[in-house]
Amino acid sequence: MFIKIWNFLCGYVRIDMSGFSVERLINQAAVNGIIFWDLERMHATIGAHVSRGDFFRLQAIAAKTGTVLKVIRYIGLPTIIARFKKRVALIVGGIAFVIGLVALTSYIWRIDIEGYQRIDSEAIIDFLAENDFAIGTFRHGIAYRDIESLLMAQFPDIAWVSLTIEGTRAQITLIETIEKPEIVDLTTPTDIVAAKDGLIMQMATSLGTPQFVPGDVVRSGEVIVSGQLTIGVEGEPITYEYIRAQSEVWARLYYNINFDIPLVFYEKSFTGRAGRVYSIMIGSNEFSLPHFDHDFIYYEEIISRNQLNLGQNYPLPLGYIVTESFEIVRHLQRRTPQEAAAIGEELVAARIAEELPEYAHIVSQEISMVENEHSITMEVFLVTIERIDTERAIVFDIN
Repeated sequence: MFIKIWNFLCGYVRIDMSGFSVERLINQAAVNGIIFWDLERMHATIGAHVSRGDFFRLQAIAAKTGTVLKVIRYIGLPTIIARFKKRVALIVGGIAFVIGLVALTSYIWRIDIEGYQRIDSEAIIDFLAENDFAIGTFRHGIAYRDIESLLMAQFPDIAWVSLTIEGTRAQITLIETIEKPEIVDLTTPTDIVAAKDGLIMQMATSLGTPQFVPGDVVRSGEVIVSGQLTIGVEGEPITYEYIRAQSEVWARLYYNINFDIPLVFYEKSFTGRAGRVYSIMIGSNEFSLPHFDHDFIYYEEIISRNQLNLGQNYPLPLGYIVTESFEIVRHLQRRTPQEAAAIGEELVAARIAEELPEYAHIVSQEISMVENEHSITMEVFLVTIERIDTERAIVFDIN
């Protein structure tokens, strides 16, 4: 192996030897210390490899013996250098590329976080950036344990954290603490107030002074159960004690949902025409390449971002963006009242699921439809039973 490397560095020549004295040439070369390898006889010709320095000595012996030498090719590093010595710009560009690549791979270009559920990953990224650990940080000489300690101190919900850096990618793996059960504060005085307007159907009060009874109508924000207790008997001074009121209040609520379903609408279809714009990403900057703007009136756009990587663990701050625009045309369509009604029923179900809390019990539901010239109006009247109690701290007037 060492001999092959040495021959490549020094360079060698593949030659063909022909004539009536080839054997004499080989013998004279051996006497003069000229070494051949990979000898191969081809009819009256013998092919061989010889070093560049020995080749010039061999030419003098060939002239004396009447042997013809034919150079097939020059091989090795000197040949490569000679081939590229006139292409200075290419060599300089190659060297600059290698230096730039080494420089780019000396920084962190991606930070991945795993294991979080309750903790906001963006908050972790922002906190690390405030402490000089962000995308673009020099990856050598980083104090791993210090960063881990900072995260543990800043985020109480982190039970364990580990920072590893592979290539230009930083990996933060954490384990969250067990979620603490909600602790009910019984020391802060509170009232029970109505979260919504409704007709009280049932109350179950364990602490506090009720201000309403079942059958009363209550407005949002009104005190249903007061945390103020009156203490004293007739004929004696009255004092007050403030506690944390506790009560479950169920009320009947009424909802009105109205919306229109158009009978005339536009339906879209793709024409097959598309336009593409390519952009280059360098860090957080984007530069669009020269392109022709499309003339589409209506279109849909898809943007794909691609970051360059030297393997899985070597993301680079370079990439490209492809913005594709697909032309669409709109066709005026008309649906029947029956089709609009079917769509309206689906939207009603979606609105109810979106606007009503999960624990709401629907007592009655009335849906009416009014057909207009260009639309159908859906009118929905709902009656539900829901909990409307919520706590509000008692504010004392110190004046």
